[in-house]
Amino acid sequence: MRRPEKDEEKFSACGYGLLGLCCSNCLLGPCRISPFEKDSEKGLCGDSSDVMVAKNLFKSVAGETLEELGSLKRAVERSSSLRTEGNAKRDAFSDNQREIFEKYGLPPKRTRKALSRFLFAEAEKLLSPMSRGQSLLLKNLYPEETFPSLYQVPFPPGSLMGYLLDSTGTGSAESSGIETILWNCLQISTAGIICEELKKDINGIFEERADQEEGQILDTLKTVSSHPSPVIIVVEDEKYGSRESIQPIAQRLKESIKGEVPLLSVKAVALLPEIGRRLYKKWTTPVVGTKVMVWISSASTTWTLGALELGFNVISFPSLPIHGSDQVERFFSETLKKRFGNVYFHSWRENLLDEVLEFLTWKS
Repeated sequence: MRRPEKDEEKFSACGYGLLGLCCSNCLLGPCRISPFEKDSEKGLCGDSSDVMVAKNLFKSVAGETLEELGSLKRAVERSSSLRTEGNAKRDAFSDNQREIFEKYGLPPKRTRKALSRFLFAEAEKLLSPMSRGQSLLLKNLYPEETFPSLYQVPFPPGSLMGYLLDSTGTGSAESSGIETILWNCLQISTAGIICEELKKDINGIFEERADQEEGQILDTLKTVSSHPSPVIIVVEDEKYGSRESIQPIAQRLKESIKGEVPLLSVKAVALLPEIGRRLYKKWTTPVVGTKVMVWISSASTTWTLGALELGFNVISFPSLPIHGSDQVERFFSETLKKRFGNVYFHSWRENLLDEVLEFLTWKS
C-alpha cells in the first residue's frame, strides 16, 4: 500500500472496524461481516455479528488492562528504587501528598518512605496472579456504598492480575453469552482504572506536578449543590489529542447550560474514583443513577467502560465500536440503565446534544 504524502489526508478508520464487524482474533481470518447482512452472515469460526462485536470489545479492554498492569508494575519498581536509594524528599508535605496519606488511612506524620513501603506491599499483592481473598486496600478505596455497581460480582479481588486472567477464560469461551462477555468487559476495565489511580498516587509521593490541577478540580467540587444535581466532567486524553468533535459540542453545551452546571476538565480517568468519593461524601448517595455525566475524548476502551462500571453516565469520542450489533447496543443503552441507572450515549448520533440536554432536564 502506498504511503500517503504529508500534505494528503490521513487514512480513514476501517468502516467495518468502527462497527465492530472486523475480526482478527484467530488465524482463520481476518473476517468481516457486512452490516447489511449481519443477521445472516457469520465469521469463518462461526461467530455471529453479535458475538464478534462483543469479543472485539473484550479483546480491546483486556489488552489495555494488561498494559495498565505493566505500567503500575513499573511505577512500583521506580518507587522502590527511589526509596532504597534514599532519594525520597523529607521536606514538608504538599496538600496533595497529605491527602494521599489520609486516603490510605495512614497518619500524616509518617514519612514518604513509609507510605511508599505500604503502597509497594499492597501493589505487589495486586500484581501477583496467585493472591487470593479480598484486598482490604481496594475495599477501603472503593466502598460498596459509594460504588455499588462494582459489587454485583465478588469485589474487590485479591489480585488484579488474577481478576484479568479469570475473566479472560469467560470472555473468550465459545459457550459464553453476549451479556456475560460484556459484563466481563466492564469488570476488568475496573482493574485498569484502579491501576491508573494507584499509579497516580505512587508517583504523587515523590512528585508535586499534579497538585495545582487536582486541587482546582477538587475545589470546583465544593461549589456543587449539597443535593444530587447535574455535573459534567470532561476527560481529554493528552496522548489522544483533540482529533474528535468533543470541543465543538462541549462548547455548544456550555452555551446551552449558561454556566449553571459545574463543569470539570481532567486529563485522565485516574481522578474519577476520587470525584465519585467526594460527591458521595457531599450527597450521601452514589453517582450511579444521578445526573453526573462524563465526556471522554480518548482512544482507550478501558477509560469509557471503567467510567461506566464506576456508575457514571458516559459519552465517548470516538464512540465504542458496537454499532454493528443491536444486542450489544441495547446492553449499553438499556440493560445497563435498568440494572444500575446509568447510561452510555452514542456520540455518533446527530441529535446527541438534544439527548444530553434532555437527560440533564435542560431545554435546547
